[in-house]
Amino acid sequence: MKQILRAAILSLGLVSTLQANAERVSFNLSYDGLFDNREYKNDMLPQTIYGMRLMPEIIIGDDRHCIAGGVSKLWEFGADSQPDAGVILYYNFHNENWESYFGSFPRKHLQRQLPDCMLYDSIAMFEPCVQGTAVQYSKGLLQAEAYCNWFSRQTQTRREAFRIVSDGFIGKNGSIIGGGWYMAMTHFAKPKEPGHFIYEQFQANPYIQLDFGRLLPDQASLTTQIGFMGDFQRCRADELMRTSYGLLANLNGSWKNLSAHSTVYSGGRILPFLEDSESGIRFYRADPFYNHSFYCKAGMEYTFILDNKVSFSFCWDLNFTPHTTVHNRQLIKLSYSFHHE
Repeated sequence: MKQILRAAILSLGLVSTLQANAERVSFNLSYDGLFDNREYKNDMLPQTIYGMRLMPEIIIGDDRHCIAGGVSKLWEFGADSQPDAGVILYYNFHNENWESYFGSFPRKHLQRQLPDCMLYDSIAMFEPCVQGTAVQYSKGLLQAEAYCNWFSRQTQTRREAFRIVSDGFIGKNGSIIGGGWYMAMTHFAKPKEPGHFIYEQFQANPYIQLDFGRLLPDQASLTTQIGFMGDFQRCRADELMRTSYGLLANLNGSWKNLSAHSTVYSGGRILPFLEDSESGIRFYRADPFYNHSFYCKAGMEYTFILDNKVSFSFCWDLNFTPHTTVHNRQLIKLSYSFHHE
């Protein structure tokens, strides 16, 4: 609560200081409720996440520059202790083709969200902000961005850790064929105390996308992405480079409020240090299902749109891995978004 109070005082200070010279003051409020029940088997950890997140935000600026301040507060129901509130505070520059952010800004401002093989949706839920710098470009056939997320600062027992990401898409809006990429480099350095090692990972996922929406009736869509997944990583304890290659494909279709999705990965395991106590999920930040040589996810989702501010959805996923029974997941989401100028 102290952090929320400090952020509220800071936001009010920004308003009183800058409003006289600002052309626009706006307020955003987003709320997300989540019930995520994961009935996983064997080497996959079963888990249920039940909670909510509130993100109020004040933006002060003009047509090119703005400063935003707010908080991100997560409540996980039934937890003995709750995560501290996170501060939202960033500068944003934007013009016709370029946009940049510096500070702690919500992930919703990114052009594209990373796929599960690079960022687990649970981590995105608990860490809804990027802390660092982002640069985005959009013109004609090209959309591209690059950003650095500095998610851990070095202390005596805590590692310095950051991830540099590049993603983009090339294609004409409404055209059948296009292509894009995701790339991420993660550096997981040592704490100050001795006896630890540095971990590093580089991932690249170029893909081709086929969009058949123009051939379908209104309110229907069908897209598929087929790409190469390359993964390179090492632990400086032995300096050995571990490489994995595979095929990553996605299929997404929708009609009105009903959607279906499927993801298939086949290739080398891309999380070889997942069981390492020195690294694990803190280093990879990815869906643990990708620690298998084959993984398939298929699911359906129905979204009830109450109005332009509120949506409620139910999703059911089936997950397939070698030599085990089917994993399944039920996901209920409630979202509310409010904007005022």
